[in-house]
Amino acid sequence: MNVEILAPAGNMESLKAAFAAGADAVYFGLPLFGARAFAQNFTLEQAKEVIEQAHQVSKKIYITMNTLIEEDQMEQAYSFAKALHEMGVDALIVQDLGLIHLLHHRLPQLELHASTQLSVTTPYQIEQLRKLGIKRVVLAREATIEQIEACAKTGMELEAFVHGALCISYSGQCRFSQVRYDRSGNKGACAQPCRMEYTLLEDGKPVATQGRYLLSPRDLSLINKIERMHQAGVYSFKIEGRMKSPEYVYQSVHAAKMAIAGHPLTAEQLNQLKTAFNRGYTLGHTFEQTGLSLMNPKTSNHQGVEIGEVLFQKNDRVRVKLSADLCQNDGLRFVSGQYEAGGVANFIYDAKGKLINKAKAGQIVDIKINQRVSKGAIVRRTSSFEMTKEVENAIKKNKPQANVDFYFEATQIGQPLRLVASDGVHTVEVEQGELQQAKTAPTSPEQIEHALSKTGNSWASVRHIEIQLGDNPFIPNKMVNELRRLALEQLDQKRSQKQDIQEFDYDFTLNPCAQPASFVEITKQEQAITDGLLQVSEFPLENSTHKASLIHDQGLYCDHLGEGQIVENMNITNSYALAALLELGYQGAVLSGELSKSGRADLLAAFKSRYGFDSPVIYTVYEKPRLMVMKHCPVNTALKDGQRKHCALCRQHQYSLKGKDGKHAYLYGNVDCNMQIFDEDAIDCIDQIDQLQQQGIHAFRIVLSVENKSQSQAIRQRFLQKVQEKG
Repeated sequence: MNVEILAPAGNMESLKAAFAAGADAVYFGLPLFGARAFAQNFTLEQAKEVIEQAHQVSKKIYITMNTLIEEDQMEQAYSFAKALHEMGVDALIVQDLGLIHLLHHRLPQLELHASTQLSVTTPYQIEQLRKLGIKRVVLAREATIEQIEACAKTGMELEAFVHGALCISYSGQCRFSQVRYDRSGNKGACAQPCRMEYTLLEDGKPVATQGRYLLSPRDLSLINKIERMHQAGVYSFKIEGRMKSPEYVYQSVHAAKMAIAGHPLTAEQLNQLKTAFNRGYTLGHTFEQTGLSLMNPKTSNHQGVEIGEVLFQKNDRVRVKLSADLCQNDGLRFVSGQYEAGGVANFIYDAKGKLINKAKAGQIVDIKINQRVSKGAIVRRTSSFEMTKEVENAIKKNKPQANVDFYFEATQIGQPLRLVASDGVHTVEVEQGELQQAKTAPTSPEQIEHALSKTGNSWASVRHIEIQLGDNPFIPNKMVNELRRLALEQLDQKRSQKQDIQEFDYDFTLNPCAQPASFVEITKQEQAITDGLLQVSEFPLENSTHKASLIHDQGLYCDHLGEGQIVENMNITNSYALAALLELGYQGAVLSGELSKSGRADLLAAFKSRYGFDSPVIYTVYEKPRLMVMKHCPVNTALKDGQRKHCALCRQHQYSLKGKDGKHAYLYGNVDCNMQIFDEDAIDCIDQIDQLQQQGIHAFRIVLSVENKSQSQAIRQRFLQKVQEKG
């Protein structure tokens, strides 16, 4: 199976664990421009070293530059990308359309992969990204197996997640953390509001749910589905987890490697995976899991594996009947209903009170714990001392090597010995000494093969040897060793040579275009009012212009890189991103709600200076910010069967999520039955339209989500008055 296993690395130990387990490639971030700002990450100097070491053993390195970039950061982002290109990075994983556009025009040899933050699920979106130089697309986690098959027909190389945490929102479409906590997930600082507790309310009254973690999905595990996904067209199988341990990385890569070799997960491997990290597993949206098959509303933290039950506690000792083996220094969690306690099995005692370091399934043991634990509590192992040692040993033992083929020729007495070495891409040829006539026992092919195979712990591992010998040859062993040494040395030098990069000036030009029109976006018929304003909606509402939702392409307005004219919700935060959309044929775009005030001014000034006319942008002057759009419905899961089959409950009552901080977020499904979450507090700067127009913005929008008819009328009237004054 010609595929790639792509592993995460938040630090050097995780990177070593990935390669020790057999990963083909690793992705990681730098201190800036990576969507995991709280991972340890790598410096530029470390990246250079890692790239060189990886390439020596035929492994690939991809670096994430997948955050949104404002105008004043673009020069630094470009410098980072250029430096990585010069180091020989195999690809950059990018979300920001502006950075993609700039790198495509200035560094065309640099391979770019479209991040999952771009929420790609359709072939048309892929073809648009191809025009910007994208060589691989990391599909949205929401893509079904049928959508993957459709995308594969484009011929684009596809990457898909097969193991690890799920974002419940379409990646790149989540503003929850940014709006509520001023920590943007799109800029690498997510506060993970999806892992917090909420109460579901119907018309202001609590609804019974099977837990409080209503936005917290299970972890994805498609390792046993790798063959099916490969058949669908996936080339690179990606493991999530740059914030996770080396043990997690090793176990998940090893399991994927076994699956690719045709070996399904065993019960032991599954336990190893669960011990490393799990919130319960799901086949995710890829295989259309919904409701409780997708979500784990009872908890949002690591669950480990069940290994026993508490019989009672006396003082600081908890008596446990084990259902699985226990080792000293294992991490433990004791779970009883909503109450949890944790600790480490530093001290384990057998039935006679003797201190032991291991216990078997079926044994009754005492464990010293300095917390109160209830009788009947479930004991779960959350880390394994033996697993940690196993991974440490694997890192020391399983040094990755590149495959090399040898062709050895010594056919004529008195002629030089000849050795050709190839790694499948590069080839070298060396000659040494001369073939002698054997006076006693001739040198056998087996002796030659044995000598050539002795690469030890070097970068090379011999895969195939072909030998051509003349009659009665004598070849000293040290001469074969010297040939091998010289060939590998020259091949290594040839492999490590870097090509000169091509860098071009940025000379992209644009013709002036008409400014887009102001409009109001509506979600329900009562918001549709005849007042002369252009109305846009995903829903088939009277007197409205159709907008394509995130997973559809056709519509005059579109939530993605669809077939329309105006693009919304694509996180436009710099002038190059707007130029990218115009390059693709769009007529304008809505500026990102994540764009800072200074960033907005910089974007407008830079665009006009570079291209010679005002930006064809639309600025949102009223909205209850959309915090998420997701393929999960908390309402349907709580009140029906969780199948999310157009029940329309969200339009018959007002549903909201109430957080522990007392704040509400409103739920309202879109036309595709994808649930949207809107903040309770509106952003309202209608009264600032005059000032915004003076800055160079000529078009504005208001977004009506859960507002009723009278609220909508009042907002529209204020907006219309300001727009008319402007006109």
